[in-house]
Amino acid sequence: MKFKKIDIGRQGNFILGLLLIHFLFFGYLANVYITGIGDGILFLYKVMFNPYSFVSAIILFLIIFLMTFRENFYEYGMRNSIWTIPFIIVESWIWYWFITGEFDITIIGGYFIRFESYLTILSLFALVLSATFLGAIAKEKYKLFKTEALKLTPVKL
Repeated sequence: MKFKKIDIGRQGNFILGLLLIHFLFFGYLANVYITGIGDGILFLYKVMFNPYSFVSAIILFLIIFLMTFRENFYEYGMRNSIWTIPFIIVESWIWYWFITGEFDITIIGGYFIRFESYLTILSLFALVLSATFLGAIAKEKYKLFKTEALKLTPVKL
């Protein structure tokens, strides 16, 4: 049996994106709402589109944009960006358990019963897909710019 070498370098952008989501996005929300976030951390549409903490949506948008832009093939960036949505939802459950101070597993079952959860998932999809498409477009424009710049550069002999 022959083992293949796992290229961990390709997963570096995804891991960096997850760490940035954990520390920047949720860290910002924790600093803005020191007390009193309540179920807003579960239903992220309440805090992402709140004028008091609208910067959190911009932070998440920039993280996903950079995650897609840094990939060599933007298709991988798009796939990894979509995979961040379940991570963000699970991370919001974990943050909710830390904020309330008690571990209640029934919150997961109750999460998918409420209308607010589906509104949160749709808003995350909209934000992540728009950031991903803009990141992919920017990456293609950057590649085109680099090739045009190489054509215009005089060759030194």
